[in-house]
Amino acid sequence: MKVENVQFGYDKSHPIINNVSFTMNGQYYLAVVGASGCGKSTLLRLISGNLPSDKNLFYQGRILIDGLCPEENVKKGTTGFMFQDPALFPNRNVWDNINLPLTLRKKSDKEWVDHLIEKVGLTAYKNYLPSQLSGGMKTRVALARTFVTRPQLILLDEPFGALDVKWKSILYKELETLRGEVSARVIIVTHDIQEALLLSNKILVMSKDGRIAEDILIEYPLPRVFGDEDVFGLEREYKKIKKLIIED
Repeated sequence: MKVENVQFGYDKSHPIINNVSFTMNGQYYLAVVGASGCGKSTLLRLISGNLPSDKNLFYQGRILIDGLCPEENVKKGTTGFMFQDPALFPNRNVWDNINLPLTLRKKSDKEWVDHLIEKVGLTAYKNYLPSQLSGGMKTRVALARTFVTRPQLILLDEPFGALDVKWKSILYKELETLRGEVSARVIIVTHDIQEALLLSNKILVMSKDGRIAEDILIEYPLPRVFGDEDVFGLEREYKKIKKLIIED
């Protein structure tokens, strides 16, 4: 994936995204961190191809995912999305919520849906409605749904922000299991520096003016979990990123 000289916003003199360029070659987890309002979620939205229809907005630069623009990847179903709000349909059970992206594309893959439900530990709950699930279970449903079209690029916007440490550890493992099955790349936007360090091969630190302040490779082996000795070796990177955000 390649992002080249992307600028976006309402005012060319103060763009929300300010001349951002980066590549995702070989890394399969990329985290984007930064202070609130720095443009993290906006950048993810541009990569998703979900541009707002506003004639006052300007957009320059180029984003290519496997040689295609974001909109073409969305049409093919090769990009998956997940946000902090699981956004489940209240009148659909777990199975139907996960299957919905396939239904909308008039496709069917019962075995794959059943497999995803098993992988996120919800086989016994597949007929439950969202109102009958805990917050962590709803997030697991949303995670399985994100993978139902077998996407090659997964975009995550603060997906685990509302969960406690126990649930985060569970979801991190399930994310990596599913990612490995479809060989997807993952871009995660998070305010949690520790989460970025635990999950990613590469971290982009965005500044308040919408630029990339730092591009950091994380060379510790994955997966990483809370309490791992290897994670303590990331303390230097943690302090560096925190300093960049605080001083911005």
